Amino acid sequence: MFAIMTVVTAPTDEEARAKFADYRSYAGIEGNLARLSGITQVDRARFDLDEPLAYVDAPGIQSIPANFTKADPTRAWTPRQIAEHMAVSSFGPVVVGSPQTVADELERWIDEAGIDGFNLTDILPPASCGDFVDLVVPEPRARGHVWEDYEGSTLRESFHGPGRQRVRPDHPAAAYGRRTDAAS
Repeated sequence: MFAIMTVVTAPTDEEARAKFADYRSYAGIEGNLARLSGITQVDRARFDLDEPLAYVDAPGIQSIPANFTKADPTRAWTPRQIAEHMAVSSFGPVVVGSPQTVADELERWIDEAGIDGFNLTDILPPASCGDFVDLVVPEPRARGHVWEDYEGSTLRESFHGPGRQRVRPDHPAAAYGRRTDAAS
């Protein structure tokens, strides 16, 4: 199970919070609500910005509104709050802090929720993912949670072993790629 997460990091918690505030300063409510409307196919312009939303069954991506209206039953999100949350993140949680703070939070997710990995949102390509790799990755590596000696050269080979074909033979995509072994 992989969780989407936005990470804003810097050498210290204070610097990370300042970076987060800077990122937020460039976002606009209307633009984020337009983005949300496009993904969910629900016109958010018809809602009062400060009126709490209720879950609406719509043809768009259902997990997005569910994240805001069902995941935390104690909170009633308004369109303004959702737009502000989206200012820096995608639709998942945001972690802001030093490498140690971020690593602590990632470990908490792994320990408490059984998360196997994280799908990181790249806020400011390529800087934010670069910050994660350069600043955060050494911390969980030092704690024994990240290794470097993968068997394969791709993620799929690391899961299934070196030399394994990219997809199962019965998968429709198998007809289009080059096969690397016939035994899979």
